[in-house]
Amino acid sequence: MLLSYTYSKLIDDVLPSDTYSGFPGENFSAGYIQDSYNRRADRSVANFDTPNYLTVNSNWELPFGKGKAFVNGGGWSNALIGGWQLNGIFNMHSGSPLGLTTQSNTLNNYSAYGWASNVERPSYIGGPVSTTGSVSNRLNDYCNINAFQIPAPFTYGNTGRLMPYLRGPGAILLDVSLFKEIPIRERLHIQFRAEVFNVLNHPQFDNPNTVIGSPQAGVISNQVNTPRDMQLALKLIF
Repeated sequence: MLLSYTYSKLIDDVLPSDTYSGFPGENFSAGYIQDSYNRRADRSVANFDTPNYLTVNSNWELPFGKGKAFVNGGGWSNALIGGWQLNGIFNMHSGSPLGLTTQSNTLNNYSAYGWASNVERPSYIGGPVSTTGSVSNRLNDYCNINAFQIPAPFTYGNTGRLMPYLRGPGAILLDVSLFKEIPIRERLHIQFRAEVFNVLNHPQFDNPNTVIGSPQAGVISNQVNTPRDMQLALKLIF
């Protein structure tokens, strides 16, 4: 069994990959640079900042069959219950930080380039920024949009490019497989594989809409993983 846990914090203010786009390697969820004359205002946690990441991998050759602790024999008993191997991968990690923008640009800048609506950030006006309860119970109000407002005309918003205290849904995923080795001769054997992905059938939801002023602000409308998936396979190894 291998267990790995990472606790980290990643901050960047990387230069844009071109004149008008966002930050390289990011999905531009926080919009473009708000003020080209104040790059420090765009310093924040990175889009792929993941403060908590836990992974557990396991591999167990079951103690049954010839040469094992239990049912140590040959013949049909060994053919049926010998050579089995149980494997698992468990993964759990934090969600990505969210960046808010406004539906309308009251700065009245950048309009010549056609991307003004994705520049300005809202202002935080007080109150909790997150709602309570499980993610599945707050798909329509994942965050408290009433804690933010569109700034006054010609005024920059006071929220950061990305906010470490407001994150999208995290992930919990468990995959399990059961293998059986069926020897044919010394360098030839068959492997039977039964694999189940997302055993717990746990949905991983996408980030919410983060455009303040939009009717969909704070709403999660997508699932990013697939439901439980099972497959059987035979593999000839030589």
